Amino acid sequence: MGVALWLCPKSNSSIYDKLSTLSGSLNTLFPGQCPRFEPHVTITTNVAVDLHDKAQMKEDVDKILSASAVALQSSLSKSHSDLVTLGSIRSERAFFRKLYFDVAPDPNLISFARIIREIFVIAPEDIEIENRKQNPHLYTTDHHGNVIRRKSSKKHSSRSTEETKTKEFDTEEIRRRASYKAAEWAEKEYHPHVSLVYSSLWPIDTALWRTIKTRITDYLGVDDVDREDLEDIGYGWDGGVLKLVLCEGDVTEWVVLGSVDIH
Repeated sequence: MGVALWLCPKSNSSIYDKLSTLSGSLNTLFPGQCPRFEPHVTITTNVAVDLHDKAQMKEDVDKILSASAVALQSSLSKSHSDLVTLGSIRSERAFFRKLYFDVAPDPNLISFARIIREIFVIAPEDIEIENRKQNPHLYTTDHHGNVIRRKSSKKHSSRSTEETKTKEFDTEEIRRRASYKAAEWAEKEYHPHVSLVYSSLWPIDTALWRTIKTRITDYLGVDDVDREDLEDIGYGWDGGVLKLVLCEGDVTEWVVLGSVDIH
């Protein structure tokens, strides 16, 4: 997942407390030590952040969060209600989608995710791929077999001018294609949700599933946890906090790189 952009409820909000408490309660129904995490909707993964240079990383994080906050706030009308509205409870085989609430496909949320995916994931990735083709001398392979940028060195700087000359190329067409790719991703792949449990357990048997639904129903005080949305009961949030999270290694090792409040 690399670096992900999360939209979280504010930590002092009732929905944050409810989701955190519910997640902790449901974790006890699963075998092993399920990891804890903040309630959030993932906007997108694989955000382009330079993790090898601390100064550049801070610059990237600040730029992305600032642009994301502006994009989200400018897309919301004054009459807009909850950006995130919880829906039915779901389960999948995937570890990170073991147990989650669907999130209603609010047009503003989907549009925001599409914009961020286009600008900070697809376009940078495609430009980097083209740069590898045009300037292979700028790259090398690490001991894991990954293609990475060469670090500048005296040895590198002593190469011939012809060998080290960087070719410039037009990125306008790449960015245009990124817009179409992001639109297709938003329509066919993006699935906003609020996870409650991360686990390797599969399948969830009938008895456990019944216990899960009973616990959710009792805690939230709803008649039917399978209803398509819980908007009338008030389970969702608007605004919140945008966070860039480095999702590498064990969940307990994930690091928040930066955050910005959305009012």
